[in-house]
Amino acid sequence: MLDLMPHRRAIARDEGLGLIEIVVAMFLLALVALALLPLLISGMKLAVTNTTVAAATQLANDRTSAAQAGSPDCARVYAVADEPLVTTDARGVELKAVTTVTGECPTAGASTLKVESVVTRTDTDQTLATASTLVLVAVEP
Repeated sequence: MLDLMPHRRAIARDEGLGLIEIVVAMFLLALVALALLPLLISGMKLAVTNTTVAAATQLANDRTSAAQAGSPDCARVYAVADEPLVTTDARGVELKAVTTVTGECPTAGASTLKVESVVTRTDTDQTLATASTLVLVAVEP
């Protein structure tokens, strides 16, 4: 007759996970987490930079839109460029928008003025965004 009891005892001893298996699994999980950590850090830095660039782009577009809103009055278009606008984004980074108007007001008829806005960080003087447009101005008869 065949003795099945030693085989049943061996099966009973292999149930569940042992301490060594759990430690090895934790070690492998820690290695994977350490491998992904630089990716997470660079992603966070990029997200911070993109937030500031998005705020700068919005500011540049707002300044050119303000110049377009002054059309067809030449003096109102030039008034947008009188002085730089300094503001702070959501992260506390100070941004400076400088708007320049190129061209002359017409004495008769209509012409276009080139309006360009450049937004820089005040702490590093790094240019973050630029926007330009042409604005139609006219002398009303």
